[in-house]
Amino acid sequence: MNKSEGLDTKTLLFFFIPLGCSASLVTLSHIIINSTLVRADNSEFIIACYAIAMSLFGITERLGVLLRQTCSSLVRDTYSFKLMSRFTFYIIVSLTLVACAVAFTPVGDFIFATVYGANDRMVEYIKNIYQVLIFVTIFSALRCLNQGIIIYNRQTKWLTIGMGIRLAAMYLLSLLFIYTGHITGKTGAIIFLVGMI
Repeated sequence: MNKSEGLDTKTLLFFFIPLGCSASLVTLSHIIINSTLVRADNSEFIIACYAIAMSLFGITERLGVLLRQTCSSLVRDTYSFKLMSRFTFYIIVSLTLVACAVAFTPVGDFIFATVYGANDRMVEYIKNIYQVLIFVTIFSALRCLNQGIIIYNRQTKWLTIGMGIRLAAMYLLSLLFIYTGHITGKTGAIIFLVGMI
């Protein structure tokens, strides 16, 4: 590798290790949520509803996650960042409209009842969870936009630092829910939202 490009083994390690740690720590955020939900009185029902809502969320959020790679590949200056920010706005609006259709209209009833096979009680519960996940989608897209800039500028240590702060906030909030005994399907979504913010 050409030294003039500023890329050597040390640079690669300082770039990749924080990136890898950040990616690995994401798993802990889901452990925090699941370990909170399992303490509910009707934990099987709550976890099943939360898992269904999250599976659909994973599909709709994927377009927002792609902003990370797009931004790190295409943004090179202030002008390109402004264009990317505008594009991100359109993506967020589109994803929010889709998520609102799922959460607030019969579209969600059809998806959860027909595609997933959930009963009427579960469908209402899942839609309540999905209403919180709308905001998670927004903050996830914004996070990925900024992470693309961080990755392009080789400052991946901030991803690990950010993930540490995220996990601490999620854990403290989960302790609050456990202490108060108020654990529902929305609890998991709220913990996830706080972590994403």
